[in-house]
Amino acid sequence: MMTTDTIAQLVQANGGAAVLDRIHLPYADPKAGPAAKFGLGAELYLPDIDRSLLREHAAEFLYEFWSMFPDQVNEFLQRDTKRAKRFKGDPRAAIEADIANYAAETGYSGALFGRVDIGLPNDDVPPYQANLLVNRAGDPGLSFFHANMPLASASGQLHTSMLLERFVGWCQRFRPLHGSAGFAIIVCPGMGQNSVYALQLMTRFPGFDFPTAVDFTLEVDDVHDRIKSVNWLTALGDELVAQLGGLATMREALEPACTVHAYDGGVVIQAGPTPRLGDTHADDIPAEYRLAARFTRPVRFEDYDEGLFRVPKDLDKRAETLKWIRRFD
Repeated sequence: MMTTDTIAQLVQANGGAAVLDRIHLPYADPKAGPAAKFGLGAELYLPDIDRSLLREHAAEFLYEFWSMFPDQVNEFLQRDTKRAKRFKGDPRAAIEADIANYAAETGYSGALFGRVDIGLPNDDVPPYQANLLVNRAGDPGLSFFHANMPLASASGQLHTSMLLERFVGWCQRFRPLHGSAGFAIIVCPGMGQNSVYALQLMTRFPGFDFPTAVDFTLEVDDVHDRIKSVNWLTALGDELVAQLGGLATMREALEPACTVHAYDGGVVIQAGPTPRLGDTHADDIPAEYRLAARFTRPVRFEDYDEGLFRVPKDLDKRAETLKWIRRFD
């Protein structure tokens, strides 16, 4: 049985996507551990503002992620290190100290992790992840904040309401140029090449996003007014809202199927009350996602040189990227 069929049957048999927290996508050799896990994700692409302020935002983002899951998140990857170190208690002072070790114009990168035992002897994929990149001053590329989390808590409470509240809150505070949030495939940090294994899932279940922030920033370079794609939640800064005709036009085109959360600096489009995976084998492309994708198509980036992720050798990376970002069209 194909992995995609197994996942579809598990989700259906267990009454929802929370079952995804207990399964994983294996490598060809199952003893090698998970190629990927599944959960919720969020990414924000940030404006080119004063680096001292942007680094303050970075510290706030990491600290707030920890405060969402203080009993699960307990590893901190400092800048210019290869291994995360465990910590106990509040990590804010350690995060701020690490950031302060470097001049503001040099930018910053750091991450927090939390691991969950799902019964595998080899497991290097922490389902709790918050990582970020603040580019050095003068770099035309985008800075970004990225987060992943399981679908539900240990008690079974879904994290979707928390994700909506936090994502809108992050947008209000950090005023990103754009971003998105919803179902996501989670890989070990630095293992973006595992898209080779995940592509069949991304193709069948269009609700899945894949962690491509680094590749996206490299592809768009200094183009800051084009989005990667849409998901359950899609953030658009004021400039993009204006390009799409303004808030009133957006509400008229999207509501009531989608909810438009307006804030001082932009909007978040919510494509339906809860995130959806969809299933192309069942001709199930969520209508709200389609609506959001079609409306935002004029501001979608498509001028790829290579593509966002690796693909099997018999496929073309750029062609598969374009097929994927157009999956809701």
